[in-house]
Amino acid sequence: MIPAFRKAPCELCGADLDIEKTPGVHQWTSGWVMRREGGGGHGVSLPVRERRFAHHACVDLASRGSLTQGKLL
Repeated sequence: MIPAFRKAPCELCGADLDIEKTPGVHQWTSGWVMRREGGGGHGVSLPVRERRFAHHACVDLASRGSLTQGKLL
């Protein structure tokens, strides 16, 4: 049984995970990107962490295209 303060649903598969004890847990972050004149961007390290988590395997599958983009948002 996972204590409530460590329990969160995986954003990609919906299964519960222990955010402190499960190896390789990913946490959703957002931040600032400086736009470049030629296109693309330069990341700036000012991340904002949200209480959204996912299993490593789920993120790996998503990054390989096994999940639709709609499920990633």
